[in-house]
Amino acid sequence: MFLYLQHQTFKIGVYMKNIWIYLLSSYAICILLSSCSGSKNSKDKKIYSLQPGKECIVIPIDDNTNCYSMSMFSYMSPEGIPYLSYENEQTNELNFYRLDSCKLSHKIKIAQEGPEAIGRFIGHTVIDLDNILIFDQFKISRINRNGKILDKYNLITDTQIALCHPPTSKVYAPMIVQDSCIYLYQTLMYSDKPYDGDALERYPLCIKVNMQTKQTEKSPLTYPRLWETENENGIFTCSRDYDGTNFVYSFFISNSIYVTHNNQTFKKYPCKSQYINGLPKNNYPLDIQATQKESIENASYGNIIYDKYRKVYYRFFQPACELNKQDNIADLMKTGKKFSIMILDKDFQVIGETLFPENTYIPVMFFVLEDGLYISDNNFQNPEFNENVLSFRRMELTEQYEN
Repeated sequence: MFLYLQHQTFKIGVYMKNIWIYLLSSYAICILLSSCSGSKNSKDKKIYSLQPGKECIVIPIDDNTNCYSMSMFSYMSPEGIPYLSYENEQTNELNFYRLDSCKLSHKIKIAQEGPEAIGRFIGHTVIDLDNILIFDQFKISRINRNGKILDKYNLITDTQIALCHPPTSKVYAPMIVQDSCIYLYQTLMYSDKPYDGDALERYPLCIKVNMQTKQTEKSPLTYPRLWETENENGIFTCSRDYDGTNFVYSFFISNSIYVTHNNQTFKKYPCKSQYINGLPKNNYPLDIQATQKESIENASYGNIIYDKYRKVYYRFFQPACELNKQDNIADLMKTGKKFSIMILDKDFQVIGETLFPENTYIPVMFFVLEDGLYISDNNFQNPEFNENVLSFRRMELTEQYEN
């Protein structure tokens, strides 16, 4: 009997041991599966950033060409040749550089006198190499590659001159050509009575020029309510780009972007930088020197551009900073001191933001090619600054999973 009980006890012990081994193994597997599941969930959200790559486009320029321009755009020809159209203010010329060979292709002299006179210009859009729109405040001239005027469009609506913002790249708001119409955005006209929120919502934002009928009209789309009470010196500047379906607006004092597909109503999307607390300051002092200083020191949003190759948007931002006595304000008015770039997906959701080092890049000189976003690295304070070239570094759009 004792042996039988001892044997049964042994069998029960072995049985219980097997159960414990099974339970412990199951528990370990559950933990492992849970860990894997948790790891997978944490990887569901991707964070994107822009990192300087090794590729750089360096274009030699002649002694008569300035290495800084307020207006430059990339253009891809039907033959697949990438060009950079570059306004040279000091000679009133439009230079075309081939970005594949890094050489000058040709220049167009914009006449200031004579039968083909346009005058001083600021802002342009390349339809093709023989159809170029030139903006000169009160009219748009369409010219060919020889500078010959093919047509003109006066910016007059309802017997009033439309105050269109120059279509530059410094404040990125190019002329958009769609269905034989040119779209521009209109700045606020001077008024004896400062604008309040109601007045903003009554003020037309978009101007449309019909290239066939030569009629200029204001669209139903109006300014958003950027501020409420009367603001004598409010900042209404904005950047605008077109992605093929939507016009996307980035107002420099707004933590949101505004999107329209019909130029009648906006849809507002939150788009706040991680480098700002609260809202950007929405006015500047009347003194010009104080205004210049504050425009560099104050936090402010900037250009928005669409990258059709990667289906993302880039919104530039200027974090708050302090100027030193040795800082050159004239140079910083062109280059800024600090900047970051926010990255938005096709649904206008922020998916990343990259802060760039000071005194290295010129964030208002950029273009997008098939292989990436290029930004000028020829900052005046950059130790490698060279006044004899245009230099642009490619930014790699990288992704990683959020930890």
